[in-house]
Amino acid sequence: MSDRNESSAASAEDGKGRIEQIAEAALRLFARYGYKRTSMDDIAREAGVARATLYLHFKGKDDVFRAMLAGLGGRVETRCREALATPGPFSERLAALMEAHHGTAFAAFSAGEHLGELKAVMVAIAGAELAAFEATFVSFARQLFEEAEARGEIAIARSGLALETLIATLTRAAAGAKYGDQPSCEHYLVRLREVATVFAAAVAPAASARS
Repeated sequence: MSDRNESSAASAEDGKGRIEQIAEAALRLFARYGYKRTSMDDIAREAGVARATLYLHFKGKDDVFRAMLAGLGGRVETRCREALATPGPFSERLAALMEAHHGTAFAAFSAGEHLGELKAVMVAIAGAELAAFEATFVSFARQLFEEAEARGEIAIARSGLALETLIATLTRAAAGAKYGDQPSCEHYLVRLREVATVFAAAVAPAASARS
């Protein structure tokens, strides 16, 4: 009985690893060629698995896309947790959180020319995964702002906005930092740090604002 349970656990772990392997391969291809130009055969070759193995885990390309986005979301969540645990002033922790979330996602699709298509596909077939991905930033940002205010580092009311509105505006600013001349990953991180600096100044306590 024990041997059977251990075998089942090992099989489940192998299956999880194979799904992650396929999802990561799909991410590379979607970023490089876009969604429409990437086929299931392409994904199987990139992942180094047989076509039959691919279809063992996924019904079709939509399923692979959703798994890809969910996998990226898991990595981003881990990086966001690490960012919040990083010591330093509020402005630096906010910048680190924005880099962990928005910067990681941007780097994943850094080919750039397919961003519009991929975002449209996310909305069309991966609404739940996209919502979860966006909610990750909202959750961690709320935690960061609330903990910083409890320590007296910031005063949210100084922004003139409710916290939820402040975070939503911060999210829009991160999205807006992609526009204009398409930035490189490095340039986008610079823009995110600039956004974080502005928002940190907006909630700086009165004494800090005068100094």
